[in-house]
Formats: sequence, C-alpha cells, structure tokens
Amino acid sequence: MSLIVSSEAECLYCYKCLRNCPVKAISFSAGKTWVIEEECVHCGRCVSICPQKAKRYTKNIEDFKRLRENSFLVSIAPSFFAHYDEPYRVISLLKSWGAKIVQETAVGAELVSREYSHLFQQQKTIVSTACPVVVELAEKHFPSILAHLAHVDSPMTAHTKILKQLHGDLPVVFIGPCIAKKAEGTVDVALTFEELDALMNEEKVDLSQFDEQFPEGPYPSYARMYPTSGGINYTVRIDFDAHIVVEGVENLIELFENFPSQEQKIFIEASACHGGCINGPAIRKDLSLAEKRLRIVRHARKMSQLEQGSIQVQINIDRDFSVKKRTIQIDEPKIEEVLTEMGKADEKKRLNCGACGYDSCKDKAIAVLLGRAEKEMCITYLVDKLKAATHRIVEESPNAILMVKDGKIIYRNKSASNIFRNGAEEKFVQELRESFFKGQPVQIGPNLYYVKFFILPEEKADVYLLVDVTKERQQEETLRRIKKETLQKMEEMLSKQMRVVQEVAGLLGETVAEIKASFVELRRSLEE
Repeated sequence: MSLIVSSEAECLYCYKCLRNCPVKAISFSAGKTWVIEEECVHCGRCVSICPQKAKRYTKNIEDFKRLRENSFLVSIAPSFFAHYDEPYRVISLLKSWGAKIVQETAVGAELVSREYSHLFQQQKTIVSTACPVVVELAEKHFPSILAHLAHVDSPMTAHTKILKQLHGDLPVVFIGPCIAKKAEGTVDVALTFEELDALMNEEKVDLSQFDEQFPEGPYPSYARMYPTSGGINYTVRIDFDAHIVVEGVENLIELFENFPSQEQKIFIEASACHGGCINGPAIRKDLSLAEKRLRIVRHARKMSQLEQGSIQVQINIDRDFSVKKRTIQIDEPKIEEVLTEMGKADEKKRLNCGACGYDSCKDKAIAVLLGRAEKEMCITYLVDKLKAATHRIVEESPNAILMVKDGKIIYRNKSASNIFRNGAEEKFVQELRESFFKGQPVQIGPNLYYVKFFILPEEKADVYLLVDVTKERQQEETLRRIKKETLQKMEEMLSKQMRVVQEVAGLLGETVAEIKASFVELRRSLEE
C-alpha cells in the first residue's frame, strides 16, 4: 500500500506535484494519477504543494486509538517542543490516554551521534542517516552512495530499542513532523503532529484542564538540537572545517551525483527539509524557523535542571541498507519515435522547459513509453496541435475567410478560393468593408453573403468572414410567396362563401314568404 495516495475526484491535472517531485515518482496516464511507490522517497512535497489537496498521506489515528486500550510507550521528536504552544500539557494528555512513558526521541539521537563520531574516526566521508528520506533516496536512486551512509539506526529506531529495553515489550508510538517515518516500520504507530492535532480536535481536548508534565528520563545532553539546521553536527561535536550541512532533496541529489572524492574526509549532515525537521511536511507553518528553533532552545534550558547524566544502555544500533533501484532499459529508437510524435524530431524544438514536470523532453518521452505520462502533458505539443487543428478548421470552413494587409490578400481559405476563382477578390475588399458597416449583405456572383469583419492587432491585418446566406434569402422569398398565395386563396374562398351565404339567404327568404302566405290562407279557411 502506498504511503502517499491520490484522490482522483479532486485532482485537476495541473502537474504541480510532478513539477515539484524531486524524483518524478508521480504518474499521470489514462486520466488517472498515482504515486510510484517503488521510486517515492516520501519527502511529502506533493502533499504540501497540491492546491486541490488531492495528495494525502496515510493516517494512523485509528491505529493509535486501538493502542490506547492498553499501556504504550511514546517517543516524542525534538521538534515536538517547537510545534506545540503548551507541550508539557500535551505530555500530560498523552499520559491520560494511557502512555506509561513519554520520552524524548533525542535520547536515541544522542546514542546515534556517539556512533557517528566513532565511525567518522574510522573512515572517510560519511552521510548521516537520521533522515529516512536520505536513506530512501540512496537506496532507490543512488545505490553507489550506500557505502558512504552511516550504517546506524535512525534516532527513532534507536530510541524504540531503548524504550523496550528499559520498559518492556510495550507498543511504541512515535510523534513527529515527518511523513517518511511511517515508512521506516520500526514503531507500532507513527503519528505526525497533524494527526495528533486532528485527534485532539476530534475529542475536543481542553489543554487547560491538564497540568504540565516533563518527559521522563534518561535525558540527552546535546541532541535536543537535532531538528535544527546544523543540529546533528552540533551533537556529533565535529570540527567546523570537517562537516557540511546539505538540506533539500534537490541539493542531496546534486551531492550524490557529484560526491566528494575519497581523499576528502567530511561528515555530511543530510536532511530532506530545508531548515531541518522543524520545517518538516507535517509541522505547523505559521511560525518562522527562527521562532521554532528558539522554542527548542528554551526547552533545552528548562530541562537542563533535570539532567541525569549519560544514557547507560547496551543496544545494537547497527543498520544495513539494500539496493532498491529499478533499472529500466529503453531503446533510443523508441524514444526518438515518441519525440517525433510530439513534434520534437528537431533538436531545436526540444526546449526542456520543464512545464510538464520532467527536466527534459527525453525524460518526458521515456515516461510516455513507461506509461507514466501522456504526450498531451507537453505545452508546446498541445500548442502545435491546437494550431494545426485551428488551421484545419479555418481552411476547411464552409465560410469564406480572407486576410487583408495593406490592401493585399495575404491569406484565403478554400471557400474563398472557390468564390473568387478569377482571383479578383481584391476589388471586392472595399465593398466587403462597406457591407459590414452598413449591415447589408453583398452580392458576389449568383450568391449573397453576410460579411463579418475584425482586426488582428498582432498581424496588423483585417480579416473578412463571408457567410453564404443565399439559401436563407431564397427560403425567405419562398416563405413570403407562400404567405401571399395563401392569403389570396383565403380571400377567394371567403368571397365564394359570402356568395353562397347570400344565395342561401335569398332562397330561405322566398320559402318563408310562401309558407307564411299558405299559413294565412289556411287560417282564414279554418275560421270560416
């Protein structure tokens, strides 16, 4: 199951996620979009930047609710104290939900940093592996870097081992700002700050009803600064000239593509997020990095009074890595075929503009062959198709279209060529213009045309559109003739009816007079 999922209903195919995905692990094909799990490094960039919220990461709130039925252990990331306004009340809330122990992940980070220092003394350049995105980037895309990764557990995993050793085999819940931690799979439930906030809102938690509680010891000495830029180097205590900080997946890719030579000895603090974990994908964004860092410093100072010395545990935090890169061979002729279909057979037309999301037209063509992209994702390809379609529509239009510049015909479509077979259309230009402004049709040969006119400013040309209204006018004439003939026939019929009525009335009058005379005569006879 993918950690990051797509909502088909909400995706509007804007390609913003693909343009911002540093490893192009997003597919758009056949009207659907999905994350390519085998190549995704779970940096969460697509989730953060999608304007339609069509990308989401898998939530584990229900899993956490089930854990609350029994005791569990909680590991809170150092950035916990940067995210929450009242972190110590949140700790109290977690205790009320059944947490037996709430402890700082920095305890595990302290142990990890000790191992970093030890390894750095033994070998050349080392890349830190606290960030899971760094590890996934190397495993899935740059396996040649695996030899330079510090073969050490992440602070979350190391702390989980510490918690289980000290407090028994209870479920462990990690709470932090990172989506990729869910993919590590070394804790029972990995919650983001966003998820914990959502649960608190769902249950209408009022933090003012809880007292403040500090996390339990043991406590770290330096590792509370881990989530800030340079925080790992601060904890490892390496000289300034022997370490660098590389943040952002794009910068990591550039580093891995141009890795330092073996002669150099550098400790590389690597993080997927600019500014460190306090700028993770699932941490609040309404505070500046400076404010978040200051909050962590305040927490470290407050906790200094509770320091209990170094961590005394014996655990194995060695770690192995595996090559997960998929090698896909694509024949060059097939790539060229797709490029030709996109109208990019000519090298000059391969703009490599990146609008489609891919860094080059060739990369886009490969994605098309792999079924991850569509040719229509290329803007220039679409524009060319639109131009071709528009030209065909204009050329095949039944209406005559003329383009005139400086009194000369610079374009005529097929219909215009058929109307002006003798090439004498230029003498009609003035007549066409007058016809338009008078709102009257113009007679050209046996046909009658209604004229439409507009100007193309960019071309400084006039366009005339001639609509053949001959049939319409003929139909109007026919209709008027039928109406006239109908009226004449009705008048004739009415006249005939009037004559009939008059004749019938005359006959009826004579008959009535005769009856009346007979009746008078009969009456007289009876009276006698």
